[in-house]
Amino acid sequence: MDGFVLRRDDRQGAIRPALNEKPAIPGQFLQRETPTESTPVSNELPRPTGAGISKTELSESLRALDNEPPVKKKRFGWVTKKRVAIFLITLLIIVGGYFGIKIFLTSSKLFSGNIFDLLGAGATLKTDEYGRSNILVFGTSEDDPGHQGANLTDSIMIVSLDQKAKNAAMISVPRDLWVKYGEACSSGYEGRINAVYECGAGSNENERAGAEKLMSVVGDTFGIDIQYYAHVNYTVVRDSVNAVGGVTVEIDSDDPRGILDRNFDWRCKYKCYYVKWPNGPAKLNGDQALALARARNASGGYGLGGGNFDREQYQQKIIIALKDKAASAGTLANPVAVSGILDALGANVRTNFSAGEVKTLINLASEMPSSSIKRVSLVEQGKAVLTTGNVSGQSIVRPIAGIYNFSEVKRFVRSKLTVSATNGEEPSIQVLNGSDFGGLAGKKAAELTAAGFNDVSTGDTDTDSAYGEYVWYDLSGGKKPQALTKLKSILGTSPTGTVLPGGVQSDADFVIIVGNGAN
Repeated sequence: MDGFVLRRDDRQGAIRPALNEKPAIPGQFLQRETPTESTPVSNELPRPTGAGISKTELSESLRALDNEPPVKKKRFGWVTKKRVAIFLITLLIIVGGYFGIKIFLTSSKLFSGNIFDLLGAGATLKTDEYGRSNILVFGTSEDDPGHQGANLTDSIMIVSLDQKAKNAAMISVPRDLWVKYGEACSSGYEGRINAVYECGAGSNENERAGAEKLMSVVGDTFGIDIQYYAHVNYTVVRDSVNAVGGVTVEIDSDDPRGILDRNFDWRCKYKCYYVKWPNGPAKLNGDQALALARARNASGGYGLGGGNFDREQYQQKIIIALKDKAASAGTLANPVAVSGILDALGANVRTNFSAGEVKTLINLASEMPSSSIKRVSLVEQGKAVLTTGNVSGQSIVRPIAGIYNFSEVKRFVRSKLTVSATNGEEPSIQVLNGSDFGGLAGKKAAELTAAGFNDVSTGDTDTDSAYGEYVWYDLSGGKKPQALTKLKSILGTSPTGTVLPGGVQSDADFVIIVGNGAN
């Protein structure tokens, strides 16, 4: 090897070679065999005894190294569990802060009180004498450019809640219901109920004053103590439905084709349908839900023969479907959906709820199944208390008993909202005057109402001496046993029969005919 010189140990006492003396070469470096003519000459280096590698082996090793894939450098070597955890925590803080700020800003627009009450158990809602909390929900169209009568409340609804029993009832108020305003308004001292809010708000458009005026008139008309209101516009319907990914509403028209209303198709130059579905479940986006909530066959179509009354029923269905979708686990776990709901509410809803009361509403919404929400119709066939009419050439809605006579309407509404004396059986009772004296049926009806029966109506029938003081009939078919027991206790006798006398007609569960003997 170059530069390698063998030396002897030069320690003291060692023998050193003379300068001309050749050093001994270790045996492993000596050539053992000299090639001859019979021995082929190899290109390989002499292989030392007991060690070393041949040239061929070295070449093969080098070739193997050339063919070996290069060692890849680790990408993202900076990623560690600790750094991932820090990133996720930071992300959660940012998202939480975003929603916290958003909720704070939305809350300041929606309700009064301390926003942090939303984190508590909630505040007890105000109630009426029957323990129910009544909310007036009404809509205006000031967010619809070019809409005439933007401050008219074309959608009015009463939502009545029972916090303890966890049930609710929804009653739509016809926009054309003719009422007295109690003061001079732009349209006079009386008119359609949809002008009450505008009258109360005045020329300076005082939203709170308008809402309180409408609460007062609706409350007096229907005999309800209304504690709260929610004022919404078109946008909240469309944006809320879109935020939850659409809602499904059951179409149940009496037309076998379903429903069609082309009143809104001008938006797509009549190349599409906003309201056209067969009977059955219909999946609606925000624009379709808003169109259905406004549909009443104003521009032709089919399946909405009830006009405004049909529209009110579909409005109730949309609200229930939206409530179910918004309260579902999938929606609440979706940040995009929650953000969309907050945007829709914050800019388009005004109420007189406090933050703590809103928390109670949220809890009720999550705990109350749709089966516990009763949809009440004031024009149900066979039980209608309202009808259409005409005042000075104007088409209106009025009580069947006569214009301004809301006594039967109040009694009907109370029967649907208050707890019955018969544990939820809700029997209907009609008291007919079969005597020669006026007022006897009303007196007996008042006794039954005082005893806890809510759905009690009166009427007249032909006089018959066989009635005596009174006779009564059970037409319930055995479906109202508790009501039957209660009536036996009050009247002191068993039913006279299960079939009405000839010439007497009624759709009630129980019929009482008062005779001359009751005078």
